[in-house]
Amino acid sequence: MKTRTRISLCMIAKNEAGFLADCLRSVRGVVHEMIVVDTGSTDDTVAIAEAEGAVVVHFPWCDDFARARNAGVERATGTHVLILDADERLAPNMGPNLLAAANNPQVLLGCLPLYNASEMDADPEEVMSGAKQLGELAFVPRLFRNLPEMRFHRRVHETLTVGFNELHARGFGDTSAVGAALIHYGDVPSHRTGLRKDDRNTRLLRMCLEDDPADGEIAGYLVVQLIKDGEHDEARAIGERHFRPFLERNENRPEGHYAENMVRIGYSLGLLQTEAGDHAAALATVQASLRFTPDLHPNLVYVEGLAHTGLGNNADAHRCFEQVLAAHGKHFAQPVLPSITDELSRLKISGLHLIEGRFDSARAALPSTEGPWSFARSLLAAEIEVEAGNPAGAMAMLAPFVDLQGLAPDWYILVHRALSALGDETGDLLGIAASAKPSAWLERRRAVALGLPTPGREPTAQQPAR
Repeated sequence: MKTRTRISLCMIAKNEAGFLADCLRSVRGVVHEMIVVDTGSTDDTVAIAEAEGAVVVHFPWCDDFARARNAGVERATGTHVLILDADERLAPNMGPNLLAAANNPQVLLGCLPLYNASEMDADPEEVMSGAKQLGELAFVPRLFRNLPEMRFHRRVHETLTVGFNELHARGFGDTSAVGAALIHYGDVPSHRTGLRKDDRNTRLLRMCLEDDPADGEIAGYLVVQLIKDGEHDEARAIGERHFRPFLERNENRPEGHYAENMVRIGYSLGLLQTEAGDHAAALATVQASLRFTPDLHPNLVYVEGLAHTGLGNNADAHRCFEQVLAAHGKHFAQPVLPSITDELSRLKISGLHLIEGRFDSARAALPSTEGPWSFARSLLAAEIEVEAGNPAGAMAMLAPFVDLQGLAPDWYILVHRALSALGDETGDLLGIAASAKPSAWLERRRAVALGLPTPGREPTAQQPAR
């Protein structure tokens, strides 16, 4: 006799009184029970959970998200488990899709699309339409069959990989996308500022790597966090220390097991290597990572294009950036870096045409004037005109930015070149550019062309769009 499908919601919470009720209400009528693992709340979290009909499990915090998650899963009586965080919601009318996935015997682990809201009061429809969405959506593994092997491991960024691979190899099912959207409000900047979650996670990531030095997924998370913190040298050292053991673990994984995710450590380490001018190392890093990435993730292919550009392999670089553009609008389990499937790749392609002296093609490849990288577009458009022998046109593009604070040193270089071509005095523009911080540059080739010290960093997406 077939067992009736029932879904148990399992979640962990601490001081989530502001979010919890809406989260629990979003799954009412979809799940048959709600289990909230409280790790030490001092607000009304426990009272709210109980008022909404949830079973509360008290679990003393021990620097281990996996153990806290498993404390809830062990109490679950359903055939399937749904994992949510308190700052998430199941979008309206998604219940039937979730139940359909749970009723599919081939779905061992379901991945749900997660949309990040940009504002706390954003409606789910506004977020899913993109009107109030922050970044790109990602597919997250949140629905799974309640089998003893399906338990979490790792202190932070906890995962079901071990149990899933074991069961998958034995023919118990596979992973599948599930059309039941989640809305996440926890990354809204006004809310996240001051939570100090990054500090906590960095500490736990370091502990994870002590537990398992070959865990390249965790190393990738730590590398990305250190880049955000401006610790580029330590980030590269950690990435290179843990990349090879992780690669070897994937190469020697048991038959029937999926490879572990190499996207994050591959693109972040490759980016650091190409920023430092070690383009051959960057190319080796991303190409090794791509061997275990069936969907040819745009983050890896974009950094591959940067490495080819640095090595002078213009045709290969062009191919990579075109491939990234072709991924625009597609969705991946690992979030896609902002703007790479549109503006940034178009800028790189335009730059390649410029390097090869194809000025009309360079102009045609430029992205639209609106967007977060509009200032970089204006500089490249001006550079094309300088190279094409139209310094007056270049100055017309550069002059509107003269009053802005914190201009990238590239602007001074291009103004110097345009004025020199016009026979005007340029003053100490080169000196100003040479004194800029390495992270301020948009294109290092502009410094190299005039014999200035080679900058050591690519710009980040957080650089102001001027």
